[in-house]
Amino acid sequence: MNQHDDGRGQDHGWEDPAEADLLKQTFGAMAGGVDPESPTGPAATMTAMSRRVRRRRTAKLGGLGGGTLALAGALVLGAGQLAPPEQAEVLLPGGSAPSQSAEASPSPRPDLQIRDGYQPEWLAGTDLTCGMPVADLESTAQGWSVAPAGDIYERPGDLSSGEPVTQRGMAATVKEGDGTLQGAPVLVWSQDGVVVDVGTEVFVASELRAPLLGSGADVIEALGGAVSTCMPSGTGDSTVFETPLPEGDYDVRVVALPTDQSGGLAVAVSDPVQVRIDADGAHSPTNERGGESVIEFPEPVDGQVARFDLDRTTDWVTAELTRPRYSSGTPMRVVGQCDGPDPEVLLPIEVVLWPTGDVLASTQISCDGDEAGDEIEIPADAGATLDIRLPSIPDGVGRAWVSLEPATPES
Repeated sequence: MNQHDDGRGQDHGWEDPAEADLLKQTFGAMAGGVDPESPTGPAATMTAMSRRVRRRRTAKLGGLGGGTLALAGALVLGAGQLAPPEQAEVLLPGGSAPSQSAEASPSPRPDLQIRDGYQPEWLAGTDLTCGMPVADLESTAQGWSVAPAGDIYERPGDLSSGEPVTQRGMAATVKEGDGTLQGAPVLVWSQDGVVVDVGTEVFVASELRAPLLGSGADVIEALGGAVSTCMPSGTGDSTVFETPLPEGDYDVRVVALPTDQSGGLAVAVSDPVQVRIDADGAHSPTNERGGESVIEFPEPVDGQVARFDLDRTTDWVTAELTRPRYSSGTPMRVVGQCDGPDPEVLLPIEVVLWPTGDVLASTQISCDGDEAGDEIEIPADAGATLDIRLPSIPDGVGRAWVSLEPATPES
């Protein structure tokens, strides 16, 4: 039944004669230019209980009183005093205009064609939906807390799909509470106070692994994608989401989804961090951690399996893993450069198996700007997908790159 159905016997909240009399006095005061809440207005005569009753019934009146109050406002103000159609607020006598920031409804940019209210099936049971105001995005997981702990980076998805798929990750700290975390935290994106991406499906591959770009702390990887799960690329009821988030500045929150004692999902929401998307990808603010650099990123070599590039020479960090091919089982080496203010500082490097994150080999290079590397031993399984992980980046490093490539360059 329609929630505004005027069925007989419904309680509309108007049975109390005293309240009906109060309403009459209020409209009379408004017509006379008196603030109903002033010391001389009708509200001053209300008892504490009456004021509580009035507040309790405000929500009820909101459902069916919009037309009634609009009519009353027209009667009080008169046709000549009605606000123009483009004016968002009707001001009553004695009132003042609210600030724009306080009253403006949150809304995304016109080019963000999100599906308002959409919720992927894997988020069922939570309040996390596309288009929701970020003010309503609150933690419900008892005892849990999460926080961003590193720069955002980009990496390729599974090569087996045949299509280039970009994933995004970020180091995050997680404090556990009641329940169990069975999937990685997700990255939830918002702009202009509205959620525009609720993150990627994380329960298919549930490994909790270390991030590819760490911060030296006890962290795990929070996951996201380059396309928004709130913008359908099809029409009608399409659930195919292939539309990238457009260029611009966003707020990004880490959201963990532990199961609660009843087996349902709860949410733990971090404070937001700023992320910028441009033609070169997604970037975190550099702040005071970067520096200058004289090294340049080289061209990829033949047979290269993976490479990680890090640039902190500008106001926005660029961090990207590329993975041109699978491991072929041939002897490999790790080679790279790191440019920082202290040549004695070392950059730790790990070669890890995707998607488990198991460490297969580790080495390090000096941040003195010179190219250096070591031959490494890794399992000879052909077809393995290998990543490069940088567990921590020394402050002041401007640029660094690390390549996993054949020990003997291919001709």
